[in-house]
Amino acid sequence: MTTPQYTHGHHRSVVSAHSARRASEAAAFLLPRLRSPMKLLDFGCGPGTITVDLGEALLPAGSVIGIDFSEDVIEQARAHAEESGSANVTFDVRSIYDTGFTDGEFDIAYAHQVLQHLHEPIKALVEARRVLKPGGICAVREVDWGTAAINPKPPELDRFLEIYFAVAESNGGRADEGRYLKGWFVDAGFEDLEVTTSTWSFADEAGLQWWGGQWSERILHSNLASRALEQGIATPVELEDISAAWKRWISDPDAFFAFTQVEVIGTKR
Repeated sequence: MTTPQYTHGHHRSVVSAHSARRASEAAAFLLPRLRSPMKLLDFGCGPGTITVDLGEALLPAGSVIGIDFSEDVIEQARAHAEESGSANVTFDVRSIYDTGFTDGEFDIAYAHQVLQHLHEPIKALVEARRVLKPGGICAVREVDWGTAAINPKPPELDRFLEIYFAVAESNGGRADEGRYLKGWFVDAGFEDLEVTTSTWSFADEAGLQWWGGQWSERILHSNLASRALEQGIATPVELEDISAAWKRWISDPDAFFAFTQVEVIGTKR
């Protein structure tokens, strides 16, 4: 099994942030397409909160399989499904490069913030296309960190962006992946593309606390931090300074953050 070098890793600060995700926002561009009894593959499912929501949207007779390369996060996803009482969602440890599913097994393949971390995103999309039925669709949402708008932006947060981009590149991924997503779908053989965008923005107290708080911790303790140190991209002092800058940013009366999400739906003909 090919194991990607995941930029964020699965530190509790990362999984906690990902557990806040829901299909109502992360898959809003896909939800109108869901019908029972469709079968959906959620690749790179993480802790499964979006996956379980997708399962609910496919009731009474549809089903969802969530896959991820991390055994730990799959166990968390299974626990979430059990706690939610979900009966039509299952989880398994598999690679999106070689899922092991049969040709044409699914009606829909979906991913949220996955391709940006892969060495071979087109190969992943080709595999997603293989497991789709003719007429099936692949729906992917990816951020473009190159569109990040931060105010105020002290030197430490400029440095944060530099480090983030450098670590993503060292892992074989792209931090500005969103702008390339359409082209990757074309190269993977999908047709009838639908491309939309949405925006994540944080300006109120709750949003600032959530966004700035998680990054003040992730820059010190997640794989982003360990990889930056291992690769000589940043020093421990720099990471501490960035963490402190995020904490100061939260309480600044002018604090604002936004960036663009790109969503693509492609059809297998």
